[in-house]
Amino acid sequence: MNREYTFFWGCTIQAKFPFMEKATRLVLDRLNIKHKDIDSFTCCPEKSLIKNIDENLFDLTGIRNIALAEKQNADIISVCTGCYSNLKQIRNKVASDLPYQKKINETLEKINLNFSGETSVYHFIEHLHDEVGLDKIRANVKYPLKGLNIAIHYGCHLVRPSHSINFDSPFEPRKYDNILKALGANVVQYKNKMMCCGQALDRVDEHDKSLVMARIKLDAVNESGADIITTVCPSCFTQFDTNQYMLLKEGVKRQIPVITLEELMCLAFGIEEAEELISQHKIKAGKFLEKFKKIKAVTDYTTIFDKDSLVRCYNCGACKNDCPMSLSFESYNPPLVIKMILENDIERAMSSKIVWECLECHTCVELCPQNYSWEKVLTTLKNLALKNDVGPQKVKKAGELFFKTLRLGDPQEGMRKKLGLPPAKKVLDNEFKRILDENIL
Repeated sequence: MNREYTFFWGCTIQAKFPFMEKATRLVLDRLNIKHKDIDSFTCCPEKSLIKNIDENLFDLTGIRNIALAEKQNADIISVCTGCYSNLKQIRNKVASDLPYQKKINETLEKINLNFSGETSVYHFIEHLHDEVGLDKIRANVKYPLKGLNIAIHYGCHLVRPSHSINFDSPFEPRKYDNILKALGANVVQYKNKMMCCGQALDRVDEHDKSLVMARIKLDAVNESGADIITTVCPSCFTQFDTNQYMLLKEGVKRQIPVITLEELMCLAFGIEEAEELISQHKIKAGKFLEKFKKIKAVTDYTTIFDKDSLVRCYNCGACKNDCPMSLSFESYNPPLVIKMILENDIERAMSSKIVWECLECHTCVELCPQNYSWEKVLTTLKNLALKNDVGPQKVKKAGELFFKTLRLGDPQEGMRKKLGLPPAKKVLDNEFKRILDENIL
């Protein structure tokens, strides 16, 4: 019988950060990951609190949660690293100690449950990386996070203790990195990457020390040049979002937004709700989102270009044989830029000198057998380039002059007078200028 999956959300996500659950569910839907929700899950339970009160209570509570999933023939996937670590350690401990397992089952029988060890516990990253696969993740990326510098905080409980978790290397893990790279992001390495964030200190009334550790970590991320830090742990998120907000009130000036993996996946997949979810964080990610929007504007070629026409254009290549630039300069190769667009490398395409060296002589317009001229592609690329501050300075300055004066040069009145010409008419259409300001500038 095939096993199903159930998601264990834990306490913190549903109590404090429901946007994390929403982002995860959106990703699940997009990747078509089938799962079911199970009633009656309790706290995992939290290790630093419950285990220190009573270890047997800690084990029994965790095994009860796992037994609920086992009764439904389901494996558990956790989004919370703390829940993942606690449930997996408890499961492995009880499954490997048969006398202890028997003792726990005697208690579980009273509530019609049983633990046999059939149910496995996974973290969502583990499932994405090992089961869903990087290829499927890449295939769902609509807006690659190319050019975005992202620092990862794995969190202690995702990778340690490795003898029980067996998730990845405890000090040089790669799975989170690999998923971000599949999304197109630039993963930034930084000092103290695998150091604990210190959030557990808040649970024992040591808030000031918790803030010190948060600052150490955030300073290292800021020094790395990262645009944001990402984590999948709600406790670590608390440290980097809520506690960073407190640090800002104390005079810390530079802030670093924290965005979860699932939220980044929503952005990359083109899921509309992504920005609304991120807006609920205390540390606002405005600059990061503006940077993403610029990338988004030049990567969504499917809404800018007709892909089928581009493919035909690339395979044809007739324009290279007739173009005066191609005939004069061997380096002028229009199909090369078409190929860049088809590979979704719009940034490279619009930065290419080939785009700006077109003479706009309209030869390709007249001769194109596809009725989709190279000139049409160039006009679109030039438009994108100038909107993203790319292109020759002369073109930029000419544009600035036009928007300012509605001309590309002032009339030479002295020469006109010498030639017996009347003074040139002045541009007095302020209404047209206002329309340009409102709709184009």
